[in-house]
Amino acid sequence: MTLCGKPPLNAVCVHQPCNTGLEDIPVALRTALQQSLRVCDEAIVLPSAARSPESGAFQNVVMRLSGVDGELNSEVFSANWFAGVSVVAVDAAAAEALLRNPAKKAAAMKKLSEQVPSEMADSNVTVGPDLDGDESDRDTKGWTAGFDSPSCCVGIYSARHSRVPGPGLVGMNRVHSAYYLVCKAGGGVAAQTFHSRLETALSHGKSLDECFSEGASPGAQALRRVGLAASRNRKRILAMAADIMGLHMIDTISDNAAAPAAPHRGAVTTIDVTYNALRPVEGTLRSTWQYSAGCVDTTLSSGLMTSSNLAEGFVAFTDSIDSYRLSVRNEAFNSIPFVTPRLRRTRDVALCVADAHKPEGEGHPDAQFVKETFVWKPKPFGTETPLLEPPALWGSHQPEAFLASWARELGVATCKVVRMAPELVCISAMEPAKLRAAVKSLQTKAPELF
Repeated sequence: MTLCGKPPLNAVCVHQPCNTGLEDIPVALRTALQQSLRVCDEAIVLPSAARSPESGAFQNVVMRLSGVDGELNSEVFSANWFAGVSVVAVDAAAAEALLRNPAKKAAAMKKLSEQVPSEMADSNVTVGPDLDGDESDRDTKGWTAGFDSPSCCVGIYSARHSRVPGPGLVGMNRVHSAYYLVCKAGGGVAAQTFHSRLETALSHGKSLDECFSEGASPGAQALRRVGLAASRNRKRILAMAADIMGLHMIDTISDNAAAPAAPHRGAVTTIDVTYNALRPVEGTLRSTWQYSAGCVDTTLSSGLMTSSNLAEGFVAFTDSIDSYRLSVRNEAFNSIPFVTPRLRRTRDVALCVADAHKPEGEGHPDAQFVKETFVWKPKPFGTETPLLEPPALWGSHQPEAFLASWARELGVATCKVVRMAPELVCISAMEPAKLRAAVKSLQTKAPELF
């Protein structure tokens, strides 16, 4: 497969392996794609592409999958369906009043950790709407909004970017401080149920068209509902966090998909991006589905955003007039990378964290920043243990590194870059299984801490 004669990005054709990009595709990633996809499928490998050493999910790879052929390997799909990030711009004066008052900031951080539900902190918590709905695609009962994975977060982020002080004031650009309420989360139980049903259907040899026809399993309704579940969850978390922190100026709207007996409201977002998305492709000669593995599907997203590591935050884009409502056209099926490559496995990081918190250990190398910026609620194990930082704060993932080399090819070279840095953020705690291993290591090597 070639891309317009001068391919700017890497393409993999399973039936005729080739490398047509400016950078080499890692051999392991190429091999995994060729083993997972069929001869009727194709994939474009974006910058920072990888395959997770833990979940096996592909990251920053866009796939075009045949909808009529069966025998598709379900391992190409991540269980974190339609996850993403939602952003609400907040008043700078209100945000600064909170951030510059140490007592108010500490109280807000404590409330966030206590009041935002998380499956990483409580095994009795189940996050997200059910996959099945009524005849109008509405919920049949109420549900809990919250963190459904170790990568979730919500809180205030700051940015410094150049813009005019008012409409029509051309040439008067200056740097302004801006603040945003940002939430990263998935669809919870809806995504997990959808993944299980799709795995079962594909294992029976069904094609994607058969899986998502009316009356089939998972079915057309399941695809529609899972496509909205994560965004609905994030909007409810944003509204919850704004209320906790006293940021009452944000706009909210009723969730039309909520059960009539359990109405609720969600934030009106400035940006809402989605990755791990699956959708049918229109205008093709044969039925084709596009899956955006670990990368942003700009067709389904409102605005444009990518992530860095946890300590750096997120990167958003605006057009020349500072509008977040922009679209991207590129030869990677209009997608941009989102996930950054993993550097170390979670279990390895967890054991390093445990060693650092032993009496002879030095603790976190950036402890003051972490203490002032992040808060999390770990799952209790019946003993008083040191507060172990989640692996993402110990360098488990690389920071964003593709824009400097690939902005033109990805269609964002003319966009303004807005780098959102964390200021007051509630994050998911370490996974309970990994936390248990770290605590056990501490109990063995430093029993005096308990």
